[in-house]
Amino acid sequence: MFGYIKADLSKLNTEQIEQYRAIYCTLCNSLKKNYGISARYLLNYDITFLALIRLALSENETEQVEKYCPYKCKKCTCLSGGEDVFFYCCSVLIILAYEKILDDIRDEHFFKKFLSRLLKLIFKRKYKKASAAFAQLSSQISDNMLLQEEYENAECSPDRAAQPTADCLGKLFAYNTTDKNLYYFGYFLGRWIYFLDAADDMQKDRKDGGFNVFLNGNYNTEEILNLNIGEAIDYYKRINFKQYKPIIDNILFNGTFAVQNLVLKGDKNERIRSFRRRTRRIGSRNKHSV
Repeated sequence: MFGYIKADLSKLNTEQIEQYRAIYCTLCNSLKKNYGISARYLLNYDITFLALIRLALSENETEQVEKYCPYKCKKCTCLSGGEDVFFYCCSVLIILAYEKILDDIRDEHFFKKFLSRLLKLIFKRKYKKASAAFAQLSSQISDNMLLQEEYENAECSPDRAAQPTADCLGKLFAYNTTDKNLYYFGYFLGRWIYFLDAADDMQKDRKDGGFNVFLNGNYNTEEILNLNIGEAIDYYKRINFKQYKPIIDNILFNGTFAVQNLVLKGDKNERIRSFRRRTRRIGSRNKHSV
């Protein structure tokens, strides 16, 4: 996943930040428990959003508990309950990361290929466990990754290029449900992520000669992004969420547009500074840091 789906913490209250942080920290603990310490380094806010969505669909409430964090050297707030959701999200993260490693081995230059081969050895057993637990989903993710490579090598249209990523996210959001609104919510969010990533990499791809959907035509990038996030929001409004809705609203109506504006401005340094500010706030228990 790409790291674009984040909350705007300045518009969340203290309790909501604590809930958001608790989901992040619980994922971190679940990654260690199910896939080992090294898996923790994969954790990002995109997978936190997936966990947030899956938890929000459930009527089963979770309880906050204190656990010691070896990275912060202090206690942090985690959630008790929802273990199936956290195992699912952690397994998805492992599968996606491993497929990205395989993609890098196929596409990247010598030194990155060498690093990717080392990472493949580290994560191979973890991938086998995750893939065995969610075999059909793992196969669908793999097929979409290969299809993505095929489409990009053929330098196809933007709509076709975004299809594998969109379908992949749609299936991840709607896994084990019959709600088509949930699939299309993930589908259009996936398209937005693909196009935002293309906009973010435009200068790099122009310099390196890599494929980028926005380099082969005269496209209104902002209009395309707004259209797709707008479609995602339309489907989101049709879904019956049982909890965490204010946090999800914040991410979709504030966080996505804040990140999009920074990408369109081309200010990666500000994105890095913004990420660091978010990370400090997520890690803080001081209500005055909000």
